[in-house]
Amino acid sequence: MLRTFFLALGFAVSLFNPYFAAAQDTGAAAQLGLAAAGLPAAAEAPVPAAPARAGRDLTADFNSAWNAVDQKLGEGEKTELRKYKVLLVRGFLTGGYVEPFSLFGRKVWVGRYFNDQMKALKELGVEYSMVDIDSVMTPSHNAAKVAAEIRGSEKPVIIISHSDGGMYALQALIENPVLAPRVRGFISLQTPFLGSPVADYVHGNKFLAAAMSGLLGHFGGTLDALTSLTQPERAAYQGNNRAEIDRVVSSVKIISFATWKPDLPGKIDTLLEIPRNAMLERGAENDGLVPADSAVLPGSDFIKFPGLDHIAPVMAEDMFVKFDRARLTKTLLLMILD
Repeated sequence: MLRTFFLALGFAVSLFNPYFAAAQDTGAAAQLGLAAAGLPAAAEAPVPAAPARAGRDLTADFNSAWNAVDQKLGEGEKTELRKYKVLLVRGFLTGGYVEPFSLFGRKVWVGRYFNDQMKALKELGVEYSMVDIDSVMTPSHNAAKVAAEIRGSEKPVIIISHSDGGMYALQALIENPVLAPRVRGFISLQTPFLGSPVADYVHGNKFLAAAMSGLLGHFGGTLDALTSLTQPERAAYQGNNRAEIDRVVSSVKIISFATWKPDLPGKIDTLLEIPRNAMLERGAENDGLVPADSAVLPGSDFIKFPGLDHIAPVMAEDMFVKFDRARLTKTLLLMILD
């Protein structure tokens, strides 16, 4: 029960909302005041500078590859993949997903993160490692860790990131242009490149911000890690680094994987029900934490896939959403090779 609680509440609004587990209907967001108390509408979000190129919508290609991945991923493709090392980059507040942590004197294990990805890579015979990021620290701090992993790999790398991990990987490539030739591809799963309204809400609420600051401080981090996820902060980053981002997009094959989870009226259909519904009420299709449009790095090729919340692509912990993460991994790697 504790594991489910932290999965549902582990980041942002739900972490400090004691009513989350009791919410039983699609009006819960309004009852809790999320929609009316500062969760920004999609139209209110800052607009970053336009990219130099328009990314291609690869959703149809993804669906085709998904349906035939077992036939298309033959020995030749597997041999090609084995030339690379896959770096798995996780995001904000994910330390407890990869190892137990101490919380108020008790050991807590939240869940298993990237497990199906690692199993699939092992079966393919592809070398991999999970970057040892500090999930309570800022993108700048973790970008240095990603850069060190790329630099230290004997093989060129393929990056698979989730959530904020994509921000860390992007900043690593921006700050270290010489690393681009060593990156065969960059797969970004649900990264809030343009920020998250949920982060805005928590950051703008003095009680939630204080609670989040205390939690981050408990694990050695600061509130700056949350600030980096807000829409104004990400829009400013995009604007201030537009030329550098364009350079990365033009030199590295990037696929942004964005998802959204439609509401099923009359029932709870995701552990992230409340923030998902709050954003839906404001017109933003989203995965419960990140709007689908925010998960597309401006200028990159992208896939928009319905039916998945923010948990499903990396963990089997949401009992409401079932998904084949191994097949997802193989399909996206195949698309990187294409």
